[in-house]
Amino acid sequence: MGCLTSRLWRRSAVRLEDPVLTSGGSSGNHMNMAVALCNFPPHRFDEHTIFFGDRLNIISEDDDMLRVRSISTATEFFIPHTYVSKVHNRWLFEGITRRNAEQLLRLPQNYSGCFLIRESQSCPGSYSLSIRHDRDHMHNVKHYRIHQIDNGWFYIHKNRPFSTLIQLVDYYSQPFNGTCCQLTEPCLFHDLSTTVAHTPSPKVFQRSSLNWKDLSRSMIQRQLKGDEETLVSEGLRETLNTYFYITEESSCED
Repeated sequence: MGCLTSRLWRRSAVRLEDPVLTSGGSSGNHMNMAVALCNFPPHRFDEHTIFFGDRLNIISEDDDMLRVRSISTATEFFIPHTYVSKVHNRWLFEGITRRNAEQLLRLPQNYSGCFLIRESQSCPGSYSLSIRHDRDHMHNVKHYRIHQIDNGWFYIHKNRPFSTLIQLVDYYSQPFNGTCCQLTEPCLFHDLSTTVAHTPSPKVFQRSSLNWKDLSRSMIQRQLKGDEETLVSEGLRETLNTYFYITEESSCED
């Protein structure tokens, strides 16, 4: 496979310390990961070749070149930035296109539920969730637009906002979440011996002591504005503010 020229559409602005990833003060990023977006060198096919989809460790970098080590062969290469995608937190892929995402997710190392998040081409500054969904022996890839609102929160479905992308991924890793299937493992960055989808452990939720039947909409609005002593926690107030903000219908696909 030759180099994917569509990779050159723009250089990513995502930073390793970007707050969209942080949760509880820890980003959890894997700062030296990358994936090859083409064969390199392009006309060589032996043990000293990087192949499309190979996982790489970044050793060092400058403005134009990366020094990388292939995880599969332990061979080191100098390779142009535009030939790879840096990967943060195992699932946030820098600067890849929709077509790149589909090609990566259709590689045989992946299976139904494998996913990645990428920057949106059609809406710069936003993100998209791409999920492999196998049906009737067809390796399909579904794309969902991740919208971002003014307070920095994210959502795919407007009634379910999240303060970070990590929280969004955690939620959609649960079954029956409103997407084509639950997220199982990050694209390529999983145990290659895995043959069945991973099922996450059940999550335990604490029942709220607040009786919503006793609250009117006007009372909620007054508490959100801070007009009286509040029964609503700061986190819940932020969630309610976000919910009231999202009023317009928007497409989930991207």
